[in-house]
Amino acid sequence: MLVGWVLVGSVIASEPMLGPVRRRGYLLTSAWCLPATPARCWQVLADPAMTWPTWWPHMSAEQVHVTPGSTVGSHALLRFRSPFGYGLAVRLLVTAVDPGRLVTLEVGGDLEGRAEVRIDGDDDPGRTRVGVVWDVRTVRTWMNATGPLLAPLFAYAHAHVMAAGERGLVRHLTADA
Repeated sequence: MLVGWVLVGSVIASEPMLGPVRRRGYLLTSAWCLPATPARCWQVLADPAMTWPTWWPHMSAEQVHVTPGSTVGSHALLRFRSPFGYGLAVRLLVTAVDPGRLVTLEVGGDLEGRAEVRIDGDDDPGRTRVGVVWDVRTVRTWMNATGPLLAPLFAYAHAHVMAAGERGLVRHLTADA
């Protein structure tokens, strides 16, 4: 059971003590509606070359490693810049894949936990719903120390970064059409 504040698409949960600073838990969700087929969205999102930075503003990819013959085990270090000036380094490791539908990721770096990306068809055959769920804890000391006060700001920053990714992906998908 999560206990905490509910924010637009976010739950900020109480977490166990880690010395004098509590680790903050966040359940962050995003729902994207994209103007392309599920197959096309999968092709872009699961691109082994990790081309996300070409369409996702304020994000860069480093140390991209694709596991030959399987998506599972592939990993990358992503860097995101928040609208408030701080950056996050997030390592993603693919732990499970249902091709064309679902990717489960282990999250490390400035955040720890897991993420899931689910791709579903829409009632409109040329559209796709993408759901992204992050179930993570902050690692950086300053974020843990200020979490009780700044958690709503962190949730807003997450929503802002994810919305920028959605807008960038929509532009990318419609430019190809």
